[in-house]
Amino acid sequence: MDLILISLLIWAAALLVMGYVLPYLLNKQIARILGWIVVIGTAVFSICITHAESAAYRMIAIASLQLLSMKVIVMVETYTGKPTLNLIQWLAFAQGWFGMRPRLFETFPSKPLNEVMPFVIKGFTRIGIGIILLIVSVYLQKECSTVYFLYELVMLVGLSFMLHFGILNLSTASWRFSGVDVKELFRSPYKAKSLKDFWGKRWNMAFSEMTALVVYKPLKTMYGITLAMIASFLVSGMLHEIAISFPVKTGYGLPFLYFVIHGLVMYAEDKIAVIKQIIIHPIASHVWVFTWLILPMPLLFHHNFIVEVVQPLRDFILGIMGM
Repeated sequence: MDLILISLLIWAAALLVMGYVLPYLLNKQIARILGWIVVIGTAVFSICITHAESAAYRMIAIASLQLLSMKVIVMVETYTGKPTLNLIQWLAFAQGWFGMRPRLFETFPSKPLNEVMPFVIKGFTRIGIGIILLIVSVYLQKECSTVYFLYELVMLVGLSFMLHFGILNLSTASWRFSGVDVKELFRSPYKAKSLKDFWGKRWNMAFSEMTALVVYKPLKTMYGITLAMIASFLVSGMLHEIAISFPVKTGYGLPFLYFVIHGLVMYAEDKIAVIKQIIIHPIASHVWVFTWLILPMPLLFHHNFIVEVVQPLRDFILGIMGM
């Protein structure tokens, strides 16, 4: 086992200890400060120690540790002084689930809940659809590579089907079978009628839960709803910057700009009369949402990230399947 991997595992173990210990501090402000020091320190450590590794390796290492560090903050914001999550439950939440609601794991383990098999069926079905889309993206890359972000979009959607709608639904099924009342983290995003609806209720509920708990709620009481919402998008932009631009060592600022744009558009949805009319229209609302999602998407998933991380991941998946 190489030294870098050992160092990453030691840091992950330290995060597990911090996530269990910090919520016992009676002074929440101190716990919160220490938690954010852990988050920032984790980003700096993972970026620096993997500097010489491949982009894909760096992305997996940086994103994995960053996710775990954010769970430390979530624990601090959820519990103060006396957590009701025992060590086994904390480890299950921290290592086995992408969601950000630790209280759900207070029932683990217990008798199986309902709606297990529907998630199993949905998970395997979505994985199959994802594989098909990855195969289609290979064809489009060869035949239609000049069409604006076409094969890249199909490839990203295919990977999303496999991970977000496939593997995570299987994870949902397994935890529900273990008595944990977890829900889908990606909830029919194609039904979104506004960016507020998309980001707040449908896409990546783990991220929404996390930003709401650690950014939006603490800032709302001090600075108001608008500034709290803007800050949530800025933090989202920074976290995506760490997971996307830093692994490929270029494209800095582009993912952040994507989320700045979306924050401004969400603000406009509540303030501009014409836009309010668009998002209540049964068809125009969907066009509105996916126009803003797709057209600036090369900012979020910029060229180097596509070439150095996404394509190799696609080719690896298809390769182990003999395709």
